[in-house]
Amino acid sequence: LDQAILQSRQNLVLERGFSVSLDEQFLLDRETAGVLSAPQTVFNLANIIVGVGVLSVPYALKQSGYSALLVIVVVIYVTGTTGKWIGACVDMVGKTQEAILVPRNAWDFGFMAQVSMGRKASIFINVVTVLEVWLALVTFMVMNGENAKLVWPSLSRTFTMPVLGVIAASFVFVPQHHFSFLSLLSTFSMVVAAAAMMASTFMLSQWADPYEHFGEAALFQWWNIPRSVGIIVFCFAGHPCFPGVRAGMKSPSQWGLCINISFFVAFAYYAAFGFLGYIVFGADLSETVTENLQYIRGARAFQTISAFCFLVKVQLTVPLLLHAIVVALWSPAAEGPQWPRGRILLVLGISTLTVLVALSLADKVAVVASLAGSLLVMITSVLFPAVVHIILTRRFGNGVGGVCACARYCVVMAFGFTMAVLGTGLAVKDLTA
Repeated sequence: LDQAILQSRQNLVLERGFSVSLDEQFLLDRETAGVLSAPQTVFNLANIIVGVGVLSVPYALKQSGYSALLVIVVVIYVTGTTGKWIGACVDMVGKTQEAILVPRNAWDFGFMAQVSMGRKASIFINVVTVLEVWLALVTFMVMNGENAKLVWPSLSRTFTMPVLGVIAASFVFVPQHHFSFLSLLSTFSMVVAAAAMMASTFMLSQWADPYEHFGEAALFQWWNIPRSVGIIVFCFAGHPCFPGVRAGMKSPSQWGLCINISFFVAFAYYAAFGFLGYIVFGADLSETVTENLQYIRGARAFQTISAFCFLVKVQLTVPLLLHAIVVALWSPAAEGPQWPRGRILLVLGISTLTVLVALSLADKVAVVASLAGSLLVMITSVLFPAVVHIILTRRFGNGVGGVCACARYCVVMAFGFTMAVLGTGLAVKDLTA
């Protein structure tokens, strides 16, 4: 834990001359700290998990065939379950002595690890979280550079990426309850982008229809399943943002409902988008499907609308991920300004580094995304929430539940570990090929 935060909270309690029980403090926080309604929470969650990663989902179907649709179902179930566990973990860490000394908006993955497994675990998950979210930022910046190129063909990536990076960094300082309205704009942009892409596909005189040309190979290619899992899991790289959203809710009891709604939207979006992209373009699919639109005659307007709306979507998602990195590296103080000069400089430094690396890896984004999804995202979005939930549940005397609960833990852990090993191995192989 940050000793400065601990000391400031301890001094505050001493100066006010009162003490409260852990349960009283927990209930007080739940009643007074939350500002997000259930609809605002859904919009924030949807903005996090439904993103431009969808542009590579059709490519996942190209790799593994239509069976990748079942992969999407499994990934949605697993990551939705761990999302609910994160909410439960926020409740449980809120009852600890450490929670009294740390502001709610600092109850991140590092704090959960500190409470459940100790300081070394906190350092480890902070490093993994920062790397995972940062690689997601790099990937999104590269994708947005491509989107900007489609919208403004005369501008180079060396100009558009820095400009987009500055804009995204400035949105980090927008308060969360105001940002939820921007999340609504982000969701709207995503819907418009999807509609524009769908309209452009109908301008093709003939669809690829992979099954007609490739037969069973278009249905199932088992050797590529780990690669497809990595791409799809990468779409759910935002789980480290969940504690902040959950801690900001007015009605924490509705967290499960918000998760269900958000992940159902994610399932419908990713499955429909992936299926449409694969059946339309088939074996000619690029790693990001927007690149295929430029070869459709007469679809320039739809291509521009789609690319611009995806650009807006990325610009409103990047600040949430960037904020998660900043909190992991420098938690907000309990007293005083939330954004001292040092934290502002940290935001600017991370943004600059992200843009520079995105420019250097512009032609290797698929491999980076695959590696990040198979290894880092699998840890933060699947394995870590499961482990912490088990430890905290046992700590508070509730046990791990009955047979069904134990089976759920086993399924999630087995899936996460197996796909992490296989997917990472294939990603490294592809990187060195």
